[in-house]
Amino acid sequence: MRQVVLPGPGRCEIIEQDEPPGGPGHVVVDVGVSVLSPGTERAILLDRPTAGSRFPEFPGYMAAGTVRSGPGLPAGTRVAVRHARHADVAVVPTRYVRAVPDHVRPADAAVWQLALTALHGLETGGQCAGEPVTVVGQGLLGVITRRLAAACGAPQVRAVSASTAKTWTSRTEPFTVFAEPGRFDGGTPLVLDVTDSGPGLAVAIAAAADGGRVVLLGSPRAEQADVPLQQLHDRLLHLRGTHVSQLTEADEERLGDLFFTLLEQRRFTVRDVLSDYPAHKAPEVYRRLAADRAFISAALHWDAPRPAPSRHALSVRPMRFGLLGCGDIGIENARALAAADEAELTACHDPVAELAEETAARFGGRPETSVSALLARPDVDVVVVATPHDTHEPLLTQALAAGKHVLLEKPVAEDLVPARRMAALAEGSRLRTGVLFPTRTDPRFCRARAAIAAGEIGDPLGVCGTYFTDKPADYFRSGISGRVSTTWRLSKDRAGGGFLIMNLIHQIDAVRALIGREPDRVYAETAPSTTAAAPGIEDVVSLVLRFGTVVATLIGSASVTGGRGMRTRIWGEKGEVGLTPDYWLTHRGTPSPTHSPAEAAPTSIDLRTWAFTRFARAVHEGSPVDVSLADGLRTQAVVAAAYASARLGRAVSPARLLEGGAP
Repeated sequence: MRQVVLPGPGRCEIIEQDEPPGGPGHVVVDVGVSVLSPGTERAILLDRPTAGSRFPEFPGYMAAGTVRSGPGLPAGTRVAVRHARHADVAVVPTRYVRAVPDHVRPADAAVWQLALTALHGLETGGQCAGEPVTVVGQGLLGVITRRLAAACGAPQVRAVSASTAKTWTSRTEPFTVFAEPGRFDGGTPLVLDVTDSGPGLAVAIAAAADGGRVVLLGSPRAEQADVPLQQLHDRLLHLRGTHVSQLTEADEERLGDLFFTLLEQRRFTVRDVLSDYPAHKAPEVYRRLAADRAFISAALHWDAPRPAPSRHALSVRPMRFGLLGCGDIGIENARALAAADEAELTACHDPVAELAEETAARFGGRPETSVSALLARPDVDVVVVATPHDTHEPLLTQALAAGKHVLLEKPVAEDLVPARRMAALAEGSRLRTGVLFPTRTDPRFCRARAAIAAGEIGDPLGVCGTYFTDKPADYFRSGISGRVSTTWRLSKDRAGGGFLIMNLIHQIDAVRALIGREPDRVYAETAPSTTAAAPGIEDVVSLVLRFGTVVATLIGSASVTGGRGMRTRIWGEKGEVGLTPDYWLTHRGTPSPTHSPAEAAPTSIDLRTWAFTRFARAVHEGSPVDVSLADGLRTQAVVAAAYASARLGRAVSPARLLEGGAP
């Protein structure tokens, strides 16, 4: 099995070793994800005096996976596991395994152990529903404690931290407010100190109301600390210490029932504060753990695919990426870079400084205050542009002038005119440039493209595609996540349009690549958005693309209740191939389609992760990128032709527009 080992202070490796033997009363679990407990594991890694490290250390104790064998639970049952090391297999007593409801995310269930610590602390402090709570310290245990306090009835939770770097963790918590030490507007009856430090205790006491309760929660990392006994006496404060080791089995069962009830009721999550990493990148995670105090925690995914062999894997450093734009798509790109092979995030910038700080805190790198500062950094090799469409041209120009490779979010630009200038600039540069169309690295797309090229369906005859989503009404002002307040999506001049250029462009690009030629003409009908309240922002789109003898029909909308995403099928004289949501192939005369083996469809993060890995390798090897600016320009020409067709009421030639001609 694969396992994380700390062979000495400050060092981390992944090793292969024999699985531990199972036995009576033990359950064998195939681990899908394990979560770092940063306080404990940082102390062990750095050999703190109170950690009692005995190297080599095998860290970890929180995980989730599926039962392979053992008493009490059928094979295949989804479970959370306590006392499980960071490894792809766990063998533990039955009492340390608990079944997980289907809709509960594994990483949320995995923090069961720390949740017991937090609930024990709240119980020891005598939490009463209706009274506010203060939590001092905003690491993972602090986040868990304050969210459980709110779930258990606290009308307001005050989060205290000496740094503002972790304030982003409260964005989804309407009842949480952040405060700096010493700047309190009154005290609260219950305060929990989760800082593991002497100064933290002083802050906790200052944050308490007279006659209140202060709970020391977790494992202290300071060998000694000053306790203000006089202040405790004068203010009638109750100081209580607690640790999960004090719990009886009955207490563990009772508090565990409460935690899993809250999970089942969707009243608790930490999924948003965990950085996702494939398990083989554990050494990078522990480097962050040692050096980055803004780092919350990470989820190591043991079921993530291992990196494909590369002749550069051992001979070159990771490609270093700088991220421009940390909004909805920017944060997704940062998450994908954290998981990508041969790539790492070293810097990020956003005009809203808090977004860049949040991104760096979660996924690494350093926030920069300006575009020029990021471009001036020698440790940035590639710039990812994830900003509004009308900013792509100036940012590409600046990045190339600074000697950086560039990967653009689609589309190339807000309109065909600047897109043509950008493609010409890229063609004249020695640097690598590309457009991020993640579908191009989707295994389902690659299999369909190979099947068509091999003649599996004969000569293609037709394409049918639908792309249905259901965006919330406030999407145009705050995006999907609500992290940003902006109006650029409402502007035809800035965005270039609505659903067609924002979403359906992905399917247009995929169909172009699958057919292997450019459409001769495009006919389109559009209907305006009823939620955007802006002229030129379309919602319902219907396209007919003519590729010689092949006719493709694409329909999409962002206001379909229960919209199920992208679905694409291509048929020919010998058969038919489908690539989304599942890959399948049917031959004429075959009673049913041949589906791919059962496997989870890649997530949007998977697709971006593969795209970043492939772009990094293209730069290292000097090989072609997946989607060049010239290629992206041809997709944009189809989009421009569709807009012109909808306006004119007739078919339009994309090639004519590319040449600068009139529609």
